[in-house]
Amino acid sequence: MIPRDEYLKIPLKDRFISLDEDQEARAEQLHRDSLIIDIHTCMLEDRLVQQDFFENVPRIQRSGINGFIEEVIPFDEEFGPSMETLGRFRFKVEKHPDFMPAFRAQDFIHAKGSGKQAVMFGLEPQSFGRDLDRVAIAYGLGIRVALLTLNTRNYIGDGCGERTNAGLSYLGLDLVEQMNELGMLIDLSHCGSQTTLDAIEASSDPVMCNHIGARALYPQLKRLKTDEELVALANKGGLAGVSAIPNQLSRNAEQGIEDMLNHIDYIVNLIGIDHVAIGTDILFGDQVEVHRQTDKTLLKLDYYGQELNAPYMYGIESPEEWPNITRGLVSRGYSDDEIRKILGGNALRIIQEVVG
Repeated sequence: MIPRDEYLKIPLKDRFISLDEDQEARAEQLHRDSLIIDIHTCMLEDRLVQQDFFENVPRIQRSGINGFIEEVIPFDEEFGPSMETLGRFRFKVEKHPDFMPAFRAQDFIHAKGSGKQAVMFGLEPQSFGRDLDRVAIAYGLGIRVALLTLNTRNYIGDGCGERTNAGLSYLGLDLVEQMNELGMLIDLSHCGSQTTLDAIEASSDPVMCNHIGARALYPQLKRLKTDEELVALANKGGLAGVSAIPNQLSRNAEQGIEDMLNHIDYIVNLIGIDHVAIGTDILFGDQVEVHRQTDKTLLKLDYYGQELNAPYMYGIESPEEWPNITRGLVSRGYSDDEIRKILGGNALRIIQEVVG
C-alpha cells in the first residue's frame, strides 16, 4: 500500500474501481440521477483536522451527494457547547447559497430538485445528561438525530467499549420515549449490544445504526453490530448505515472500498436491501491520525482489539471519492433499484417515517 501522501497525488478518476464502458455510463447516470443521502458525516468541522467548510465546498460538491446528516461533535459532552457547535454549523450552511438546512424528508427532495445540498443535524456524543428537557431544546434548535451512548457508559446505558454489557437504564427508556414523541431519530452506532437491543425493543419508531459494519466480518471490533442486533434492527423497520472508517471494517494492513462493499453485501444478504444505507463518517484529512490522537482511551477499552493497521482507505479516502461507492455497487451486481435504495431511498424512507 503506497503512503497516503503519494495516494493523494493520484488523479481522482484513477482511484476509482475500473468498470467497462456500459457499467461506466450506468454508474455515472445513477450517481447523477439518484437521490443520495450520506446518513453520517463530519464535513463541516473537526476538532483536530484543520478543515474549513467554505474552502471544502467544491470537494463536497464533487462528492455528488444531495444531502447528509452532519454530526455535532463538541470538545466535551456538555449540552451548552454542543448547541454552540450546532449554531456554528447552521450559520455555515444557511450562509452558503448552495446549501440548505434539512429538518424533514421533503427538504432533501427540494435540495435535489434545486441543485443544492441539504444538511440535517445529528448529535454525537449524546449530551442531554440527566435533563431530558434538553431533548426538546435540541429539537427546537435543529437536531433531528441523536446517538444514545458514545463508547463508554453514560446515564442512558452502556457503550460499545465498556467492560460490561448492561442495557438501557430507566432514564434511557424515558429518553427513547421522548425522542419518539418528538420525531427525533435514534442512533445506536456506538451503543453496547444490550443497549442496542433494548432501544430497538423500546422504541415505537424504527431506529438507525448509521455508521457501522457487520461484526461477523471483523469479530474483534465491538463497534460493529452482531447478526442479532442487525436482524432486530431490520425487524423494527430500521436502517444500517455502512461506514468507510479505516481500521473499523477490517484488520488488514491494506484497506479500502472493497472492505466497505463486503460489509454492504453481508448486511444486505442478512437483513435485506430495504434496511441498508451509507453513513461514511469520513472527513477531509488524515482520519487515521485523528484516531491515533483521539482514541488513546478507546485503545485501553475493550473496543478495537488491535492497533490501527491501515494508514487510509483506498478508493474512499475522503468524501470526494463518494462516486466510487456507486461504482462499487454496480461492480457487485446490484440492480438500479437496489442501488438507488442504498444511496438514499432507504434513508429518505426512515426520515420521512420518523421525522416527517
